[in-house]
Amino acid sequence: MHLLDIIKHSLESCFLFRNKLFKTILYEIFYRYKYPKSNHFFKPPDNYPAAYYFIYKISKFINKKKISAIVDLGCGSGRLTNFLSDQTEAKIYGYEIDNESYQIAKENKNHDVKIFNTNIVDIDFKSLEAECFIFNGPLYRSEHRSDFEKLINSIHDCKKKLSKKYYIIGINLDEDKRHNAEDRNYIFNNKNLLKIVVAGPNKKVKFFEYDPKDF
Repeated sequence: MHLLDIIKHSLESCFLFRNKLFKTILYEIFYRYKYPKSNHFFKPPDNYPAAYYFIYKISKFINKKKISAIVDLGCGSGRLTNFLSDQTEAKIYGYEIDNESYQIAKENKNHDVKIFNTNIVDIDFKSLEAECFIFNGPLYRSEHRSDFEKLINSIHDCKKKLSKKYYIIGINLDEDKRHNAEDRNYIFNNKNLLKIVVAGPNKKVKFFEYDPKDF
């Protein structure tokens, strides 16, 4: 990433996270030094990693709910997987289709993190005993809509058969015209929204709970 791109990205981030700017910057500085190997890889527009402010909030949620296994759908270079590995007791699974991102995540992963170079649409959710699925930005364009719906429905179908409560955490589901990201909230309408963490106009994390008894 060129210097001008880094500056532009930083300025845009300050504007977009303006509701929680101080906390966002504070968390980025602290955790970038704590996790020096997997933070600094940016590949716009397809790979905007979640802010550490969001990741910290996610870790608190996971610990509160005593979630034992997590799937990161589009793990990028591994900043979220390593953080959750350190801050929670859960098993961590990360899936990333981009080979460059995958290699960084695999090389720097914690020993108890499993990383796979796989299209998230092709995941066999029956083989995963996960209770929480984190969706962080992939499949956001119009041409990805059918794959996005297939992915979410695959999770629902699998968990419905197992009759177990589970959670989906959506990061930045709102429309973002900077890189043609469509709104992805529609598929979660009328679901049990437990919590929203807001840092800016379209910078939000939404926590959904699913109980198969409700289907």
